[in-house]
Amino acid sequence: MVGTSTGPTSRTRPSPAPPVRLLGSGPRRWRWLVLGLALATTGALAGVTAVEGLDQRQGVLVAEGDLPAGHVVGAGDLRVVRMTVADGVSVVGEQELEQVIGRPLTVPVADGSVLPGTALGPDAAYPAAEEAVVGAALQPGRYPASLQPGSAVSVVVFAEDAGGEGADGGSEAYPARVQSVEPSATDGSVIVELAVAALDAARISAAAATESVAVVQVPPRGGAS
Repeated sequence: MVGTSTGPTSRTRPSPAPPVRLLGSGPRRWRWLVLGLALATTGALAGVTAVEGLDQRQGVLVAEGDLPAGHVVGAGDLRVVRMTVADGVSVVGEQELEQVIGRPLTVPVADGSVLPGTALGPDAAYPAAEEAVVGAALQPGRYPASLQPGSAVSVVVFAEDAGGEGADGGSEAYPARVQSVEPSATDGSVIVELAVAALDAARISAAAATESVAVVQVPPRGGAS
């Protein structure tokens, strides 16, 4: 038998693969990150601007309770509601609140209804025809805490006895409208201006001078007689 001798097999080693460079490594990677953050920030700001642009709501004045025609608007008669207003709809914006106070309504405005600009008459005369304005200092207990300009009230005049030493239990009431209220910073009293019928002004003014009056708030255009 003839033996066959084989030498070591010659093997060719594969060439090493070239190094793979990771995408975005090194300084270039940071440039891409900065660019990405800038784009994300720009997109977020654009989104906020777009949302704000879609909010077309505005503050308008709405009736706080049923307000009859002829009622002189007071601060407590209105509240501000934000809503979208269609073109051509008459509304009164919240920035006009101070100009509305003291003006009469030409039509009724239901509770929760938007106050239309067409519902406001001209500025209320001060005083109106056949009216007079009187002042009175009212101590706590002689006026309601809710008293404010525009409130309809009855002015209660206490009758004095013959000696003038106090009330004898009798009284008279006169319809009036509050023009202004100035609270005292010391004793809780208020100074009020009241629009009353010209024929009643002398009686009410004389009683106010002796602190013989009280004010009772009544429904609009009401008042005891």
